[in-house]
Amino acid sequence: MYSFCINAISLALMLAFPFAAVQAEESAQADQAQTMTEVKVKAQKTADIPSEKTKSYTIPASTTATKMNQSLKDTPQSVSVVTRTLMDDFHLNNINDVLDYATGIKVERVEPSRNYYTARGSDITNFQIDGIGVPFAYGLVFGDIDTAVYDRIEVLRGANGLMTGAGNPSATINFIRKRPTVDTQAKISAGVGSWDYRRLDADVSGRLNESGSVRGRLIAASQEGNSYLDRYSTERNVLSGIVEMDLSEQTMLTVGHTFQQHNADGVMWGSLPLLYSDGSKRQYSRSASTAPDWTFWHTKNNVTFVELQHAFDNEWKLKAQATRRETNAVSELFYISGTQDRTNGTGLTGSPGLYRDTIKEYVADIYLSGPFDLGGRTHEMVVGTTWSRTRLAETEASALDVALSSFDTISSVAEPAFVRSGNFAAMRNLRLNTYAAGKFNLTDALKLTVGANMLTYKYSGESYGASQDGDAKDKVTPYIGAVYALDEQHSVYASYTEIYNPQVAVDVNTKQILAPLQGSNREVGLKSTWFNDKLNTSVAYFDNKQENFAQGTGVYQGRQEFSEAIDIRTKGFEFDVSGEVADGWSANAGFTRLMSLKNDDGQTARTYIPRNMAHIATTYKVASVQGLKVGASVNWQDEIYVNIGTVKYTQKDYAVLNLMSTYDINAHWQAAVNVNNVTNQKYLASMMWANYGQSYYAPGMNGYATLTWKY
Repeated sequence: MYSFCINAISLALMLAFPFAAVQAEESAQADQAQTMTEVKVKAQKTADIPSEKTKSYTIPASTTATKMNQSLKDTPQSVSVVTRTLMDDFHLNNINDVLDYATGIKVERVEPSRNYYTARGSDITNFQIDGIGVPFAYGLVFGDIDTAVYDRIEVLRGANGLMTGAGNPSATINFIRKRPTVDTQAKISAGVGSWDYRRLDADVSGRLNESGSVRGRLIAASQEGNSYLDRYSTERNVLSGIVEMDLSEQTMLTVGHTFQQHNADGVMWGSLPLLYSDGSKRQYSRSASTAPDWTFWHTKNNVTFVELQHAFDNEWKLKAQATRRETNAVSELFYISGTQDRTNGTGLTGSPGLYRDTIKEYVADIYLSGPFDLGGRTHEMVVGTTWSRTRLAETEASALDVALSSFDTISSVAEPAFVRSGNFAAMRNLRLNTYAAGKFNLTDALKLTVGANMLTYKYSGESYGASQDGDAKDKVTPYIGAVYALDEQHSVYASYTEIYNPQVAVDVNTKQILAPLQGSNREVGLKSTWFNDKLNTSVAYFDNKQENFAQGTGVYQGRQEFSEAIDIRTKGFEFDVSGEVADGWSANAGFTRLMSLKNDDGQTARTYIPRNMAHIATTYKVASVQGLKVGASVNWQDEIYVNIGTVKYTQKDYAVLNLMSTYDINAHWQAAVNVNNVTNQKYLASMMWANYGQSYYAPGMNGYATLTWKY
């Protein structure tokens, strides 16, 4: 870790000096340009303004829903955002922690190194970087995604079939990258915390030539530490670079690359058996783990992109981007199955496995957007296409199962000799999405957005012996949304989109890939802005229908779980607020109520998902102590349960309280302290897999201290 940090920070500092030298030569002009830029930002409400500059808990506009620049109030769907300032205030250095602060999102930490996400009762499978889709295999995330390279995380709740071609009524998570700046800026942070946590960050940005026509940004982060879990430790390294070049006054070329390495040792595969063989509940310490010390899960991600933007004289814009993403993972794991006899301790079996995974994704997107006149009014349109190809290959080596004399003997299990079993997954996915949408200003108050996405795809290969073959041509997904402005502050909206999503889940009966998920997504709501647009609020009611929804059966072949197709209908409402409540007082809060989540038999479905969730994060700049900011966040969810055979396993409602404070020592130095789970609440990290009889505990009270230097 330390050699990585020292090299990265040394490079950042070397780059910072020429940035600063160029900046110093034109400081007066830069100050004037910065002032002019701030006035322009306020007037245009552009989605291109980074949240790190506004220092706000909200954003003025977003392009996530339609790729057309729209204020949150004029977007006919629910949008939440976790900004750079919020991430820094609460020390949110990975995507799992960030999404705990997003309205309606439930982070399902099924294992320490594997996570799912749900919203509105459904799994989230749509992920984007700067609006370009980057589908994760199986809809889950291996390891952690570090947030050092991102300016903000936008969450579009509800279906997004217009831009992705693969509709899902949950949400779309859009990672917005940090971009180079004309003015020189630099930041280095060092932090320490519970369980030997250590982290170093470096971020430097600025012009690379005197005119500022070439700009660069370099970001590095390195983190390591042990854990509250027995034998578990992690190391994460990140290095990212972006260069922007103005080829002309109207054309800009951007190239960038991000590398992330995540190494986890002593990592669980599966988790703790929740019951004894007689059906009674087991009790564990919070630190209990099913991983021997030889287990590990090491992952490397490389993302390279090139982007070209051109602004035409008629205010139309052309944007093209190509991205290559490669993930390589190797793991030695130990899965615990069975239930232990309370009397003699027997009944548990350990299954070792060695796995190698390679995922290669290529995505290219090009679109045109701009205004046009019709009927005496100016409207806006976007038209484009996205091509993507994904290849996944997995190999396995196995060893003999181990009969355990009791749970307590897991730590003493020796590393076995693995024998390669062969290739058990090789999949190839090809997609082409062609989309078009128009936002029509029918009156001064009424705006109508209509559009459609035409999807062509071909899936091939196999997974655990099951065929993944499937294809479709010219599948059209329509979208319509209307916004009516009640006055300058308030608007009501309604939207409808159909759902069509190819699946990779395998049917338990036919052993073939399930038919695509289909359905519809309806949403109505009220959006408002307050205090000169410093605060955004929204209230939404949603009604979703899904057919051929893949529900796990608990029947496995290797790591492949077989599924069955069911129909699901979800109804509920959400409330979201973000921004500045008063001078120096910022807040990000939300509440979600799932009024109904039922299957085609009218029975309650997915009972591990909370029916009520609420969160609030708020900070206040103490007027009487210059430079001091204090804050708190609370996440609450109501009671959930699953049925493990004939046993109803319940987790009571709980709340997690976090505290923060920062103090600006002077213009360059800042100290910060964060304390999480202040009340030391003990709860299960997820119950998504609890109906299979397994889960584990979330961390208890822990804290971090950070010292930051800024230029």
